[in-house]
Amino acid sequence: MVYFRRLEKSENMTKKFKTLIIFSLFFFSTSFAFSPEYEKEIYIGCYGNSKVYLGAEKAKAYCLCTINQLSEKYSDAEIDLIFKKEPEEIMKATEFASINCEKVTK
Repeated sequence: MVYFRRLEKSENMTKKFKTLIIFSLFFFSTSFAFSPEYEKEIYIGCYGNSKVYLGAEKAKAYCLCTINQLSEKYSDAEIDLIFKKEPEEIMKATEFASINCEKVTK
């Protein structure tokens, strides 16, 4: 009888653990996404600069790609810290997105 109680407790703990893991995965997978307001701010800045060099359509594609790339890696707070650094450091931290998204404009 004691064995079955322990087994039942173990099963309950397993269910709780699975729920906790699923919740954690969901929470942490979205914790790096930019807020919609922040995405809009970055898009406006990116589009204004890129439109001059790429044209309207390519600038739109490039900026959306860049925002998606950065959003997968950084949160609002993290990108704020990056954008407060020197231009060389900003370029180094964001160059992966630029390189990947340049392909969109070709």
